[in-house]
Amino acid sequence: MTSVTASATTDPQPASARIDVLDVLRGIALCGMIIVHFNDYARESIQGEPSGAVGALKSVMWWFFDTRFYTMFAILFGVGFALQLRRADARGEPFAARYLRRLAALAVFGFIAEGIFGYNVLLSYAVWGVPLLFVRRWPVRRLVLLAVLCASSLPLYNLGRRVIVGAARFDAQNKASTARFQAAQARIAPADTARDWRTVVAARIEWMPAFHRQWSIFPYGSFTLILLGLIAFRLGVFDHPEQHRRLIVALMIAGAVSWATVWWILPMGGRPQPTPTDSVGDVAWTILRWNGFRLVRSEWLAFTYIGALLLLISYNSAWLRRLAVFAWAGRMALTSYMTQVIVLDTLFTPHGLDLKVTPLIGPVYALALFGALAALSRWWLARYRFGPLEWIWRSVTYWRWQPLRIEPPAAQPVAIAA
Repeated sequence: MTSVTASATTDPQPASARIDVLDVLRGIALCGMIIVHFNDYARESIQGEPSGAVGALKSVMWWFFDTRFYTMFAILFGVGFALQLRRADARGEPFAARYLRRLAALAVFGFIAEGIFGYNVLLSYAVWGVPLLFVRRWPVRRLVLLAVLCASSLPLYNLGRRVIVGAARFDAQNKASTARFQAAQARIAPADTARDWRTVVAARIEWMPAFHRQWSIFPYGSFTLILLGLIAFRLGVFDHPEQHRRLIVALMIAGAVSWATVWWILPMGGRPQPTPTDSVGDVAWTILRWNGFRLVRSEWLAFTYIGALLLLISYNSAWLRRLAVFAWAGRMALTSYMTQVIVLDTLFTPHGLDLKVTPLIGPVYALALFGALAALSRWWLARYRFGPLEWIWRSVTYWRWQPLRIEPPAAQPVAIAA
C-alpha cells in the first residue's frame, strides 16, 4: 500500500512513506470536478427542460457527480492533515507553525482561484484548516461527536436563535439577511456578461465576503468533510484498508443509503420555510423530515466511491499501476486544479474566448483536459520532485527553498583490468 521514496538530505522529510492510494483518489476527485465544471458551462446552452440523451446526462450528473467529488476532495484534505501530523510526531518536530504557513500559502492560492477565476474551494479549506489544530489530539469518539454537531450546526443554530429572539423577530432577521444576499448577487450579475477582465475580477472580489458569510461561516460544509477525513485516517482505512474491510463496507453502504434516501424517500421540491406561528417542535420536525438535520446528504455517496477504490486495491495492489493515470494528476493536484480553473475561465466566459460547449460534448472535453493534465504531470514528475505550485507551497511550509530537480544517480567508477 505504501511506497518509500528516498529524497535528498536537504529535504525536511527524508525517506517519507507515500500512501499511493491517496494520489489515485485525488486524481479521481480532480477528474470528477473537471467533468462537473464542464457540465456547469454546458448547462448555459440548454433551453427549457432537457429530454432524450441530454436529459439522461443531466440526471447522471445530478445523481452521481454534483458535489460528490468536491466532497471527496475535502475529505482527502483532512487525510493529508492527519498524515502530516503523524510524520511530524514521528520525527519529534513542531507542527503548528509549519502547518499555519502551509494554510497561509493555500489561502493565497485560494484567493487567486476565487477572486480572479471564480472558484471558491481552496480558500474554504485554508480557513477551516485552522480549527483542526485545536482538535488534532482528540480521541476518535470525540471527533465523531464533533463531526455530527458540525454537520448539524446550521439547523441547530437556527433553532436556538428562534428560541432566544422569538419566532417573529427570527423570521424578520432571516428575510433581511436573504435580501442583503440577493442584493449582493444583483450587484455582481452584470459581471457575468462583461468582457473586461478588470470588471469581472473586481466584481468577484466584491462578491467574496457576501458568499462566505452566506455559505462558509458555519462548519457544516468544508470543516465537517475535513474532520471526516481526519477520523478515517485515524481509524487506518487509508493506509491499512485490508485490515478494515468491514468498516469500509459499512461506510460504503451508509453513503449509498443516505444518497438514495435523499433522492427517493425524503420530500423533494422547495425547502420548507417555517412560519412565525410554528412551534420550535414543529420546526425541528420539519428539519428532521427534510434532511435529518443535515446528517442525511446525497454527497455521502463519496464514501461509496472512496471505499470501492480502497477495497479494490486492498484485494489487488496491481490496481495502483492500472490507475496510474489518476495518480500522476493526483501528485500534482494543486497545480492541476489551478490549471483547469484558468483554462475553463479563459475558454468559456465572455471576458475570455467565450467558446460554447454542448452538454453531450462537455464530458468528452473534460476527459481530454484531464488526460492532458495527467500527461503533463507524468512528464514533469519524471524530471522534478514536485509540481511547480506544490514546490512553492512546500517551500513556504518549510520556510526555505526545497530541492526541485531530480538529480541523476552518481556514476559508479568502473574498474579497468590491467
